[in-house]
Amino acid sequence: MQLTPRDAAATLEREFLHIRARLLELAADLDRLDRGEGTLRDDARMKQIAQALQVLSQRGPGRAERVQMIFSRAYDPQWKEQFRPVPKPR
Repeated sequence: MQLTPRDAAATLEREFLHIRARLLELAADLDRLDRGEGTLRDDARMKQIAQALQVLSQRGPGRAERVQMIFSRAYDPQWKEQFRPVPKPR
């Protein structure tokens, strides 16, 4: 089944206020981090955030997947051994 893309103008009309709100929320979060004491210069999570923002500033499809991959772990075929479920107490 092939999906037909929605009209870009109609999508923007419908989503604009929601997108705007999320961008303002993100800007406020980043402002709070900047105002905090100490430095996050070497924090790996901040580097991931910076990479994600770089991806978001680029045009074209696939941004969601690229951002997801920034925050994802590389596949480990031994993952089951590392993340064994904790048995429930009886």
